Amino acid sequence: MSTNFGHSTTGEEVVEAFKAHVQGRVFVVTGPAPNGIGASTALALARGKPAAILLAGRSPTKYAPVADGIRAIDPAIAVKTYAVDLGSITSVRAGAAQLLAENDRIDVLINNAGATSYTLEKSVDGIELNFATNHVGHFLLTKLLLPALRKGDAPRVVNLTSGAHRTAVGDYDDYNFENKPYSWYQSYAESKLANVHFTQYLATHGKGLVSLSVHPGTIWSTNLSRTVDEEEQQRTKAYVESLGVKEKTLEQGASTTLVAALDPAFAEHNGAYMSDCQVAPVGCEAASRADLAEKLWKLSEKLIGEPFE
Repeated sequence: MSTNFGHSTTGEEVVEAFKAHVQGRVFVVTGPAPNGIGASTALALARGKPAAILLAGRSPTKYAPVADGIRAIDPAIAVKTYAVDLGSITSVRAGAAQLLAENDRIDVLINNAGATSYTLEKSVDGIELNFATNHVGHFLLTKLLLPALRKGDAPRVVNLTSGAHRTAVGDYDDYNFENKPYSWYQSYAESKLANVHFTQYLATHGKGLVSLSVHPGTIWSTNLSRTVDEEEQQRTKAYVESLGVKEKTLEQGASTTLVAALDPAFAEHNGAYMSDCQVAPVGCEAASRADLAEKLWKLSEKLIGEPFE
């Protein structure tokens, strides 16, 4: 285990340390928008000679600079982009079908994409948009890609969560905010708790998969909060800084994801939550409740209309 890695470690440093676990392997990264953690993750992986980096998200044309950047690092890498709108069950099914048609195996699935909606919005499937995009879409995508993951070499699923989950309570009975006032931050926090619970349940029911959830750190330069007004962003930033949280660069923000994806020692920590490149305690009482993880799993199966397996 990379005990020397921490807050300041960059993604490239992680890839350099674990090149043998990148070379020749196939990686899927969701939400690889330029100037985001997903792009930083994909570009760092490119330096380790993977066989393929598959970029999946709502706007494939926007990922062209990332794909070009990967090819500039190593033209031998197979780079493909796929249209997968995680807020649409139909889109996730179509994108996953194309992924499976063109790729026989996947070694690592990095569920990186995330969203925040400042106002209460629902997906095309009638699901609160943060919950739909940050959890339900990734739950379905993971389920649909299982055949390729099971053919992978020591397959892993890495789910990006957030330290924001510490304020969540796991109110999966009211995921649509029908019986309580909507709060964009609480909605986001609940969706990030769902990432933790999904990881935990997948670890015990995933049959051969290693699943880890990752807090990438606080990075203000991403587009994650683009729907939040400037005044609210500044209030949130001031509050986070008052807690003594240090900001990370995009390159540093990719590091914990890549340790989770590559370090073979973490196979012994299946289901764990990670921060600053190490296993860390979860941030709230709800994140330790196995009953809530099971409740989320059953709700997720209901929302996608079929069992996970």
